[in-house]
Amino acid sequence: MFTPILGILPEPQRCLWSSLSGLPFHFVLYGGTAIALRLGHRQSVDFDFFSDVVLDDAGKQSILDLFDVDGVLQNGPDTLVFIARAGGRPVKLSFFGGLKTGCVASPEITDDGVMRVASLDDLFAHKLKAIHDRAEGRDYQDIAVMLMNGQSLARGLAAREALFGSSVPAMLTLKALTYFSDINEPERLTTVLKQAIIAAVRTLPETWDAVSVLSHALACDCAR
Repeated sequence: MFTPILGILPEPQRCLWSSLSGLPFHFVLYGGTAIALRLGHRQSVDFDFFSDVVLDDAGKQSILDLFDVDGVLQNGPDTLVFIARAGGRPVKLSFFGGLKTGCVASPEITDDGVMRVASLDDLFAHKLKAIHDRAEGRDYQDIAVMLMNGQSLARGLAAREALFGSSVPAMLTLKALTYFSDINEPERLTTVLKQAIIAAVRTLPETWDAVSVLSHALACDCAR
């Protein structure tokens, strides 16, 4: 259990917060908002929920019924993305089901019982994967701040491999991590944050311990 830094959320997200307590237990918050709720370093304007449970039509409808829905952006297999109104303003929510990646550490429930939030180990691993799919300043910002808050790059690389496989060598991740030229919103990555990333790469040991998947149920061991 942990105390989320709710003050970092934009007002519409704070207005929506209590409604999120009605979500099924198996959904876990991932993405930038999950990191921001733990570290309080930036605003993130949407909610991304992951689950290993299949998201069927009945499950989608049960989610939509919780909110004042202003439009569905995506409705596909195991995927639901929509806009909800909160405080008169829009908030984007994304739900992804049937995920088989698992988690390397238990998520935690917020101390007000509203939601389950992925561990920093899992969030870090997901961000290290994300930089291969896109070059967004917010991802590099999140990675740098997590490093500055004690996350181990070696463990992060091992966790990324445990969750997503070894098809992408760690060396390619390190190259992507230190190539800043084509990043969108480069202003997010300050000199201090760049230095944190570069220092972590330079001091990375030649080998590191493997990390195992703890559970394929993303809400594993999280108090109900």
